[in-house]
Amino acid sequence: MINFQETTENDFGVPASSIDRSKIVAPERREQIRDEIPTLNRTGYMKLALDEYSKAFIDRAGSTGTLALEIGCAYGFVVQQLLAAGGKVVACDLSEEHLTYVAKHVASAAVDRLFLKQGRLPEVDFPTESFGSILISRVLHFLTPEEVEQSLVKIFSWLKPGGKFYFTSVTPYHDAFRHSYLAIYKAKEESGEAWPGVVESQWDIAPKHQDYVQPYINMMDIPQLAALLPKYGFTIEGISLFDYPGDTDSGGRGHVGFVASKMEDY
Repeated sequence: MINFQETTENDFGVPASSIDRSKIVAPERREQIRDEIPTLNRTGYMKLALDEYSKAFIDRAGSTGTLALEIGCAYGFVVQQLLAAGGKVVACDLSEEHLTYVAKHVASAAVDRLFLKQGRLPEVDFPTESFGSILISRVLHFLTPEEVEQSLVKIFSWLKPGGKFYFTSVTPYHDAFRHSYLAIYKAKEESGEAWPGVVESQWDIAPKHQDYVQPYINMMDIPQLAALLPKYGFTIEGISLFDYPGDTDSGGRGHVGFVASKMEDY
């Protein structure tokens, strides 16, 4: 495994081209469940299906020529597709094991267009106005409200003028939560709570996921995000509820996604 504390980084992490990939001993991925693979550090799952926001991120970042960023890349499903589309990207993840897997499996033709950065929001940092496109998919729902807001400040600063922010998160309508928590969420929302989806122990309300996730979850929905994003300098260009193919019991509302642009006059 790569020890990212002992590698030489630039502003965007470790250039994959600087690593002797022939010597990498990469971890094995966990066994696939439906359309997803559990992560190695109990931070949920990596989807093996592209939602419309991840696809739009790939399409834009693969064609503009500007450096892109994915935070929470896991085993690199989106990163690999972006590189195949001709893009260049910083793959950022909390786990050294995930980044080692990405480094080992990147195509040789794309190695010069990949950087690897170990870090966690909101602590991780990059230079201002570095990225044309940023994807954070199924990650921010693991953060506290304060951490989400701190992360939005950083994301805004990292985007170039006209840059795009792509996002997905789990909602209280997901089949794992709607039977046990949706009514509670709605009651908190109606009472004016700013973050009605915060649950300190999702193991209690969604025990079947206990082996794959940490106890904390922060579910989100459209009204909350629509009110939050303009406060941090983002204009929402598209937002919707959706399901992945494996979420057959969530009624088309198990996840929320958006694409937002950086306000030029913020």
